[in-house]
Amino acid sequence: MNIIDVIKSYRNVASFSDRAIEVDKIDRIVKSVNFSPVGTGTLPFKAIVVSKKSVKQKLRHAAEQVEKAYSHGTGNGEGTNNSDWKKPFLEEASCLIVICCTVGQPYQAATTWLTLGNVLMTASDEGLGVLCYAPSMPTFLKKVLNLPPKYMPIAIVPLGYPADELFPISDQKHEKMLRNLFSGRFRWQS
Repeated sequence: MNIIDVIKSYRNVASFSDRAIEVDKIDRIVKSVNFSPVGTGTLPFKAIVVSKKSVKQKLRHAAEQVEKAYSHGTGNGEGTNNSDWKKPFLEEASCLIVICCTVGQPYQAATTWLTLGNVLMTASDEGLGVLCYAPSMPTFLKKVLNLPPKYMPIAIVPLGYPADELFPISDQKHEKMLRNLFSGRFRWQS
């Protein structure tokens, strides 16, 4: 597949099936990190793969606490039924890739975000669903993952097969027809 096709096929997925990801796919995604353009001779970031259920649960719990507090602190969640702080995908995804930059390195921010692009596009090319989640206050990741002070977590990339994979994406005409059929707006022609 060429890169334009990969970009066109990319979509954010926030609901994952329980189907396990093949190890070779995870390996290729992690290796894509090494091909990130850097402004210096060294890669100023670290990629951590989290697949252990108990660690994913801790990450979700910590992320939801932080996001709920942030939402209420900004006035976006007070007095409403706002559930944007809920992050079930952190637990549902087969694995999470946490991207951290090395504190104090030149070009760390730009290189880290370019690295995330590599991870997202490689995962999409592997047929996986992905989502880039950049926590409002990512420091909770340092504690949960026991990271040394030289690493600052930037984003979490949940990986997995989409929960809706039973309904594959088709061309727009057929997708519209299927949506109309399932919503009751479709009329059979005789």
